[in-house]
Amino acid sequence: MSLPRQQISRAAELLTSGITDKLYTHAAYALMRHGELLASGTFGAATTETVFDLASLTKPLATATCLLQLVEDGRLHLRQSVHRFFEEEFGPLPHLNGVEVRHLLTHTSGLPPIPRWPEMAANTLRREMVHAVLTTPMLRPPGTGYTYSDTGYVLLGEIVARMAEMPLETLFAQRVSRPLGLSTLGFCPTSMPGIAPTGPEPPGRVHDPRARDLGGVAGHAGLFGTALDVLTYAEAIRVGGRPLLSRSSAARMAETQIAASVGAQSYGWFCAGNDYLPQGDLFSDLSFGHSGFTGTALLIDPKFEVSLVLLTNRVVNQSEDGSRFLRLRRLWLNTMAASLL
Repeated sequence: MSLPRQQISRAAELLTSGITDKLYTHAAYALMRHGELLASGTFGAATTETVFDLASLTKPLATATCLLQLVEDGRLHLRQSVHRFFEEEFGPLPHLNGVEVRHLLTHTSGLPPIPRWPEMAANTLRREMVHAVLTTPMLRPPGTGYTYSDTGYVLLGEIVARMAEMPLETLFAQRVSRPLGLSTLGFCPTSMPGIAPTGPEPPGRVHDPRARDLGGVAGHAGLFGTALDVLTYAEAIRVGGRPLLSRSSAARMAETQIAASVGAQSYGWFCAGNDYLPQGDLFSDLSFGHSGFTGTALLIDPKFEVSLVLLTNRVVNQSEDGSRFLRLRRLWLNTMAASLL
């Protein structure tokens, strides 16, 4: 199958305009349908080997995936109380009563977007940072509302590491990157050439400040990779999860797991009806996906058997608030959908 040249040309023009308008210096995309790579491209200083800071794509690709693997292993279940994973080390945490693992996974825990954080985090032990997150005040009782929460995913990353009895980055390498044969998808890529910059920090140092304070590895951010490696992961989920997850786990990722009155969120992913979903206007309402603050996005559309990745380093332009980038991304998604439909 080939895509209409006019639509692909227009999609390329849009991403090139982002370079011209200095929204980003690096961009790459890749699209598969029916398991076939139909289109890909690089823009600005990017090549197919360019590694991007994936930001919050870490949440579904690393944290949610590894968590569900542990669920499949019988190491934990999603109705377990969160405070029980930490109370032996940190003592009673009564404000977390009623918060279960599933609430963290679906952003319905009642925890705020950003956790309480030590003022001098650079000189603080990881244990003290985790304690600060655990003592972050709640916004509301668990299960009663939806608030996208880095706080919850920081805790999920810690739960995964504790239950796996190994660091998150090691578990991810062993059980996600290695089975898929992905050489660039991982944490702390300091030895890799061709990393897209995200600001004044050296390329390869994670952009998110809390992930940076945690040594570059956290449940909410820290993952890096190329567009083609991210696409390979997406295809594994789209076709049923193997070799990473069972079909039952992949199905839970593909459909919302919370009440419609609360929102639209699966185990790790935004679903149709969630304004955070990078869907555009033309992909189907079966779509699910995620985005990242650095200018990254991944969309899976089971109805049209599509996986689509867009990676940029839009935070390199610190004078922008992101609104122009989001407009461009929506236009681009529409051109890609039109090329298929």
